[in-house]
Amino acid sequence: MASSQPRPKRAGESFARTHDEQEDPQGPSDTKKPRFDLRNPSALAPDAPEEDAVLDADEIGRRGQQVRRKAINLDGYDSDSDNEGFSARMEEKSKQSRAKDDADDDDMFAELEEDFGEEEIDADEAMHKNKKSVRFLRDDEIEGQVSSSKGGKALHADLTKGPDEIDIEEDDSGDDSEVAEEERAQVDNEMDEELGAGAKKKHAPLLDAFNMSTEQEEGRFDEAGNYVRKAIDPDAVHDSWLAGVSKKDIRKAKEAAEKRDTERKEKDRMDDSVLTSDALKTIIQHLDRGETILEALARLGKGSQRKPKWQNKKKNKKNSVQEDTEMTEENPDEAKRKAAIDNITGAADILMGREQPEIYDTERELLTRQYRTETGEDWVDPPEDGQATEGPAMWEYRWSDARDGGDAHGPYDSAMMHSWRAAGYFGDGVEFRRVGDTGPWSATVDFM
Repeated sequence: MASSQPRPKRAGESFARTHDEQEDPQGPSDTKKPRFDLRNPSALAPDAPEEDAVLDADEIGRRGQQVRRKAINLDGYDSDSDNEGFSARMEEKSKQSRAKDDADDDDMFAELEEDFGEEEIDADEAMHKNKKSVRFLRDDEIEGQVSSSKGGKALHADLTKGPDEIDIEEDDSGDDSEVAEEERAQVDNEMDEELGAGAKKKHAPLLDAFNMSTEQEEGRFDEAGNYVRKAIDPDAVHDSWLAGVSKKDIRKAKEAAEKRDTERKEKDRMDDSVLTSDALKTIIQHLDRGETILEALARLGKGSQRKPKWQNKKKNKKNSVQEDTEMTEENPDEAKRKAAIDNITGAADILMGREQPEIYDTERELLTRQYRTETGEDWVDPPEDGQATEGPAMWEYRWSDARDGGDAHGPYDSAMMHSWRAAGYFGDGVEFRRVGDTGPWSATVDFM
């Protein structure tokens, strides 16, 4: 009795569908016979799957290919028929061998057949005889193609002008996949029927490429002009996550990725313009004696013990409704504390990118030694007066032409601003002002 467990999926069947019986070391050739799918003989065999460890580990995409639960195992039931088929094949081979031996005997009418030629065969026999000699056309054998032609675009032409003045413009916005083909082909009442939907300025019908490149990817053409499609790609299950994603969404994601890449490159350029001594100076002036960067960030991260007030409850005697008010303005000391954290982390990240991975665990004294090595001068602590408790001077800048909406950027310490100016980042059209100052912006400021 056969087992009730479902038989596992056989890898040999998938391998036989996608590989030749004998591998050709010189690659595919035109004389090799075409391979058809074992499951669907009317379709070509799929291309050989690419070896990709990531796709092979994709269990979610292969979920639909697994054996279903409570499936019936049919192994063993076809053993008798297989044996019968083997006997029939052996008997057929023996008959063919005897017929071949009989044909080798001398034929008295052989000379007559040579004189009058071979007997004509009908179309069915010819098709059966040439069934295995199918040859597919190459790309260069298909006539009437334009290799440089590309589809998916709409063309606009003003036909009211003369033949020498007609301007043809390509519309890249026609690549919007959310617009259906029926809507593109629809002609409005106000449009000229002779011009048709091609005269539409928006959502015009898309043109197809004047070549068979797309068709050649999905199938092949034989010598008789018949088109034979390829079988389903076994790796198509890994692209199921793209279902429902339009070209417009892909274009937006690409633009967002390019914007992030541009911002990252700009930030890297600004970080490269900062000297190592300036980054060390920014860190040292925020550290206490014997303190590391991690300890300083922990100290500054505690902040003030006073919690900000999010709401002031007011009772309305008429409707008894409590309304939340806006949060009070941020404390200037809190703003300076956050700015100090940003400056420390920014300078530490710059030094970490310059082969100093242990910068966050480095003590202040070691940083002062490195500062002396970089500049040749000893580190001098700023004077401890009434202004020292307020921390170093912080600056902010903005573009005078309001190219980014007139927003102020900052705060940054004096060393950072001085290094950016020395690197030529600001140029003309930049205004500066000290943080907390309500006076006018100035284009000439001494940061040191």
